[in-house]
Amino acid sequence: AAGLADLPPQVWPAAARSAGIAVAAAVLAVGGALALALAVARGARALEAAAMLPMAASSLVLGTGLFLALRPLVSPAGLALPVTLVVNAVLALPFAFRILLPEARAVEAAHARLADSLGLGGPRRLVRVTLPLLRRPLGFALGIAAALAAGDLGAIALFAAEGQATLPLLVGRLAGAYRVEAAAAAALVLVALAFGLYALGDRAIGGRDADA
Repeated sequence: AAGLADLPPQVWPAAARSAGIAVAAAVLAVGGALALALAVARGARALEAAAMLPMAASSLVLGTGLFLALRPLVSPAGLALPVTLVVNAVLALPFAFRILLPEARAVEAAHARLADSLGLGGPRRLVRVTLPLLRRPLGFALGIAAALAAGDLGAIALFAAEGQATLPLLVGRLAGAYRVEAAAAAALVLVALAFGLYALGDRAIGGRDADA
């Protein structure tokens, strides 16, 4: 209780930044994973290995590479949050892909011929057939990707300016300043944020409670 009462005011803006980055990264990751999973399910097997390549790198490595590539074009202060978002999306993509691939294969096996016979293709097939049938794994993947992104302390630590800290970075700074109770309280907020984002994806979007 003392730690929660001792929370510095910058915790809530940092939590809002973490939530915004996590949601945006999850949408990007799951969108890319869905496209790759559907392509693999329809026969493009070479993309399966490509979807897993981000597992070979860390957020620090990817963040440093993007930072060095973009530094001549953009000021470092303007890179922190966009680079963090992109890196988190890339790192979450393999997890979302593995969640979606078995379901995408099942949907294609069960409904592809019927959809083709009805002339459903492209966006119409995606909206009317694929997305409704994949709602549950999509929600689960969104929740997992958002929770992973909310807790990431990688690229943001490289070049975050004052006022750009995410919640994991702020927890590290508080701990480094020996404000242990405040750091523990901020970490509790971070855990609650990650679980809340996961529940939003898995239950609200994926409809797990409704299907149970």
